[in-house]
Amino acid sequence: MNQADVRTMGGGDLLPLLQRDPYPFYEQLRRSGPVVWAPSLERWLVTGHPEVVEVLRDERFSADRRKWRGFEPVVEPGREGARSMLVVDPPDHTRLRTLVQKAFTPRVVERLRPRIEALVKEALDEAEARGSMDLVADLAYPLPVTVIAELLGVPVEDRSAFRRWSDALVGALDPVALTDRRSAVLAARDALHAYLERVVAERRAAPRDDLISRLVEAEEQGDRLSGPELLAMGVLLLVAGHETTVNLIGNGINALLAHPDQLARLRDEPELIEPAVEELLRYDSPVQLTGRVALEELELGGRRVEPGQMLMLLLGAANRDPRVFAEPERLDLGRDPNPHLAFGRGIHFCLGAPLARLEGQIAIRELVRRFPTLRLAGTPERRPTVTLRGFASLPLTW
Repeated sequence: MNQADVRTMGGGDLLPLLQRDPYPFYEQLRRSGPVVWAPSLERWLVTGHPEVVEVLRDERFSADRRKWRGFEPVVEPGREGARSMLVVDPPDHTRLRTLVQKAFTPRVVERLRPRIEALVKEALDEAEARGSMDLVADLAYPLPVTVIAELLGVPVEDRSAFRRWSDALVGALDPVALTDRRSAVLAARDALHAYLERVVAERRAAPRDDLISRLVEAEEQGDRLSGPELLAMGVLLLVAGHETTVNLIGNGINALLAHPDQLARLRDEPELIEPAVEELLRYDSPVQLTGRVALEELELGGRRVEPGQMLMLLLGAANRDPRVFAEPERLDLGRDPNPHLAFGRGIHFCLGAPLARLEGQIAIRELVRRFPTLRLAGTPERRPTVTLRGFASLPLTW
């Protein structure tokens, strides 16, 4: 079979199935080959690890969704604003990324370790005093949003507003975004823009030692960053700067609780934390998919792809490709090698990967060390999104 009606696969409404557990669906797709045409979505679905890597590294594929023949803008004409560097190609992508990448190098991020450790300790001290916690509300969300807010220079006490805006914005990332989300997406974007405009005005008047001040300086130099690009960059850094980590911590702890042998292994061998986090990223990836548009006719995975066609790269499926990962359905905290694609590949490789890794390592290590009898205290609640896979709530006790 070289095509699939993805709306009928799985024996029911696909959206809730993908939110709950996408991996059986990925396995069904994989039986049809690493690249499958989905007529109902008018997209190619790419499940194969080598094929996903090829697309992410090949300049014949564009991150610019406007080049897709089926592109429909989410916002009305005149309200587009500048686009995020996630969906632009070189040379604009190179220019924008160069402005911020120095703030997220492993060496710079390592300096944040004491602050991250202090935030985790504070959160776990409070949880221990209560005897229970909601992992998302009490640790997985406040930890990364506090860190990125402090890096940017925006008030940490506004994090409840950040979460409302972020939840609305990430809903637009799903491959079949619901039309009733459009007004919420626009409202959240406009609110976040207005918020950042106030912060930018403050930094113009009184620069500080933070990332927003450095972006304002670049914008004032004229040819490096425009005003709308500054706002788009602020939105991206604030939202993407915490979303991956929230889902990494939630998905990771959930996977460990479902595999008591691996949880005990990590408790007994805390030095495994770095490969353990890589395996947790592979096993239940925080970002399940991304997209690219073919710029010319070419062959991929034995299929003929035409210019203007969209390819949905299923990172979560590629991370369980049996051609690359032995026993891919098995959680193995010592897996080596582990060339997972949770952070992508190529020029759009996740800018915040070093920060997400460090936050995940510290949070997961300390949870496992601090609470030897860690267990679920209720029914977890998944977020109603497909592209970003994570929990809205994960109740724990010990």
